[in-house]
Amino acid sequence: MNGEKMTDEEKQKRSERMKNYAVILLVFLVILPSCVSILLMLLVIGLRSDVKALQKEVLIWKEQSIQNEIPVLGDESVELSEDEATENIVAIENKLVWEGIGQNTQEVNSDKGIRKVYLTFDDGPSSNTNAILDILDEYGVKATFFVCGDERYTEEYQRIVKEGHTLGMHSYSHKFREIYQSPEAFMLDMDRLHDYLYEVTGIDSKFVRFPGGSSNTICDKEVMQEIIDYLEQEDITYYDWNVSSGDAASHYISPEQIAENVLSHVWDCNTAIVLMHDASGKGTTVEALPMIIEELLKSENTVLLPITEDTTSIQHVQAY
Repeated sequence: MNGEKMTDEEKQKRSERMKNYAVILLVFLVILPSCVSILLMLLVIGLRSDVKALQKEVLIWKEQSIQNEIPVLGDESVELSEDEATENIVAIENKLVWEGIGQNTQEVNSDKGIRKVYLTFDDGPSSNTNAILDILDEYGVKATFFVCGDERYTEEYQRIVKEGHTLGMHSYSHKFREIYQSPEAFMLDMDRLHDYLYEVTGIDSKFVRFPGGSSNTICDKEVMQEIIDYLEQEDITYYDWNVSSGDAASHYISPEQIAENVLSHVWDCNTAIVLMHDASGKGTTVEALPMIIEELLKSENTVLLPITEDTTSIQHVQAY
């Protein structure tokens, strides 16, 4: 009743309630900072994801904003058809010997020590990949494949890696007039290929060959330098070549001629990176491969190797 004194029992119950309230308040004060920290951490993670997504959107927007203009060497941007771009690339890739000054020129042209020959195959995988791999396996030779993106050849990617060959990147789409539009366009294409290869093979590829080489005249010089700088930041090395098989041509070239193109120049280099192509229309390249390997293996001071991080880099164009 109002006005009556509290009994000892009521006083004890009230005291217990107060203690419970105090305990609850204490627990709340203890866990509150932890809850705040967790919430802040989740917020930071969310912001980082949003920033990455935004960066990707910006790259895509930049790529689309210049969809119809292709920069070439010179002061003006002109539109090239894919056929014109292909002709440009073929002309460069069919030049049998690179005579420009590249990195480590002294070592590359040295006539001392062991001659290192690197057989490299661009544009695959293709219907010829397994035939090439069969030949390499027959002779116990390891090579390097600079591949494109093609979901039809999952097993071929995996076989390249399983059999000890080097898996390099060439471009996902291999569409010259798209990938050379801008640094952003190239980076998006190459990142797509890198992620796809990692998904299929588990390989974090760190080697690149530019379609047409770094000296191609489709890509503006400044754009190429930005791309090279980007690759360097990502710890990715690009490799050109100093000997070509001449098999990039669309017209028929015999196996004997392909073999002669390689063997007539490979002896001039202490480090020879040989350009060949793994494509469905390159049957004569497959036929020439045993001729090339057998002749190279006859030399006691010549070894055939896959590209690794220790390989001398042949680069037509170098970063400033």
